[in-house]
Amino acid sequence: MQELLKRVENGEDEVQEQLKRLEKGKVVPDLIKELKRRKLVTKEKVIWYSLKKGPEFVVKRKTLATDVTREHLKSGDWKDLEFKDYNYEAQGQPIAIGYSQPLLEVREAIQNIFLEMGFSEMPTNMFVESSFWNFDALFQPQQHPARDSHDTFFLKAPATTTQLPDDYLEKVKQVHQSGGYGSKGYGYDWKRDEAEKNLLRTHTTAVSARMLYKLAQEEHFAPNS
Repeated sequence: MQELLKRVENGEDEVQEQLKRLEKGKVVPDLIKELKRRKLVTKEKVIWYSLKKGPEFVVKRKTLATDVTREHLKSGDWKDLEFKDYNYEAQGQPIAIGYSQPLLEVREAIQNIFLEMGFSEMPTNMFVESSFWNFDALFQPQQHPARDSHDTFFLKAPATTTQLPDDYLEKVKQVHQSGGYGSKGYGYDWKRDEAEKNLLRTHTTAVSARMLYKLAQEEHFAPNS
């Protein structure tokens, strides 16, 4: 029969004391290393949040208005509404760009066909035009509602032009006033001052009128080789 005897009067658990000190926040680097080596402690990441009432804290959530409707104006409710602030840094809706456009592809194909046949394109980069080429040469009567269908913007400076072919201008004048070439004309007093007014070109047909007159001055016309 074996007999157990105490070797010390009061036994102390040193490891337990070390763990208690660690729990109280008394961190000793060497102690932590030893406890981790013996797998008595493990390292964990703990995130704490501190919440408090903000300036916009409410017990009941309120929906902010974004638009003023007709009903708001009629009833007068708009006076008591709280509107949502504009976010000027918000991204707009992405624009759909960079895609192939079938009509542009067809136009380019037809354009290449005519260019390969020797034709050349009319210059359309002159955006200021006279009323003569924009309207009169195309036989739109002066002071007639037919011209009102265009968004016409007249120039202040230079307001008029004097670079008009007198011979052709006289022919256009006669057709407007009394007709010709199978036409009876419009029967009104055509005014050169109206034809000399400068404007922002309203259509590219005015360029066609200029080019046809220019080509008519040549003895022979043929596509570019």
